[in-house]
Amino acid sequence: MPGKGAATASLVLGIVGVVCWFFGWSSIVSVICGVIGLILSSNAKKAGFDGGIRTAGFVLSIIALAGGALVFVACVACVGLLAGVGASMS
Repeated sequence: MPGKGAATASLVLGIVGVVCWFFGWSSIVSVICGVIGLILSSNAKKAGFDGGIRTAGFVLSIIALAGGALVFVACVACVGLLAGVGASMS
């Protein structure tokens, strides 16, 4: 069935992205996996595959992308805050 491989890859990347984000291993990896998972999910839909695997991959990729981006922005803000505090103390 055309598109099933891309849908499965999207699901796997979505799972990897959510695990990376949830356990705090790397928000960058989570964002990358989320973006690639969304692209593969879109390709699977264009190929005519619209099963539950594709939908689950799409949803998990969105969660991985949003969560990873949120954690990345929070880390950047924290580093900026610490730099500001360090500069005001000297």
